[in-house]
Amino acid sequence: MNESLKNFRKRTLDAALDLLWRQWCSLGVAGHSRPAESGNIIDPEALLLATTCIGKNDPRLFDECLDWLSQHAPRLHLQRLKTLHADTGLGDPVILAAIADWLFSQGGQAKWKDFTKTDAHQADPVPLFGNAIPSDPDPIFAKRAILRSPIRTRGMSRPPNPTLPPNLLFSLRALIGTSARAEVILCLATGPAANPSEIARLTGYKARTMQLLLQEMALSGHVLTGEAALRTSGKSGRGSSRRYHLKASDWQFLTAGAPLPRWISWPPLWSLVQTLLDALPAPGQADKHPALISSALRDRLATDGEALAAAGLLPLLNLRSGATGLELLDSIEVAVPSLLESL
Repeated sequence: MNESLKNFRKRTLDAALDLLWRQWCSLGVAGHSRPAESGNIIDPEALLLATTCIGKNDPRLFDECLDWLSQHAPRLHLQRLKTLHADTGLGDPVILAAIADWLFSQGGQAKWKDFTKTDAHQADPVPLFGNAIPSDPDPIFAKRAILRSPIRTRGMSRPPNPTLPPNLLFSLRALIGTSARAEVILCLATGPAANPSEIARLTGYKARTMQLLLQEMALSGHVLTGEAALRTSGKSGRGSSRRYHLKASDWQFLTAGAPLPRWISWPPLWSLVQTLLDALPAPGQADKHPALISSALRDRLATDGEALAAAGLLPLLNLRSGATGLELLDSIEVAVPSLLESL
């Protein structure tokens, strides 16, 4: 394999872990990291799903996230977490179920019970962190055939700081409640006008649910549409094609008059990173033919290309139509670590 590809996985993993650390520390996880990019809103549900599949490469990060969840998990939108996982495939279902088992066992985390009902488990016992098999496995994770040492939280996590721009979603949820309305407001206030299907794709909700919600929110006079009057007669096709927008200036009270950070659809980017980490050989694994790696990347881009484009991220990958397998890998090799470092 090309020598540069041998280091590609490490550079991608390092950049992804750094981004995870920056975003979790912004939300209050105990750790030392440079601040999360102030111009981008953190999506906590996408962040948790990404952590289940990428965070296991950093035991300290993984356990500090558990510490934060043990105190602040009620601030997550569990139905949205479930929808994002089901619709995008982002996240490790077995690790997510094990985390839910552990949170449910902590008391005061009863809402996680639905996640514990899945029968997801490893076919054979697998170490969570690398190849280390603990002598005294954590019993809750062991029920899912995941081997790790017993969890001991430090209780050093803090709640999300409402004055930090990346934490704006938590601030808005605290103000108006944990519902789809918070994501819709931030998506429309920081982006162009969009129809219900586009907003659903950007925020992680069902298109039909979004159509009905937007019709209701438009009655407030703050969610705007180009039509003079909003019809709610339910005529097919009309509501689904109507485009909605907000005046960003109406919502800058959330940031004390400063420009709003932008809403990013994080799941397709995290999914691309996970595809790369799965496709590129890890240390100790046999080399893989570049054609197999580029094929996995093409499949991922075919699945999420539209979502990446809607999020404004696809042009940053600098992909050329008709590129050969090696040309695709060369472009991704340069673009992905740099993109993760910039966000």
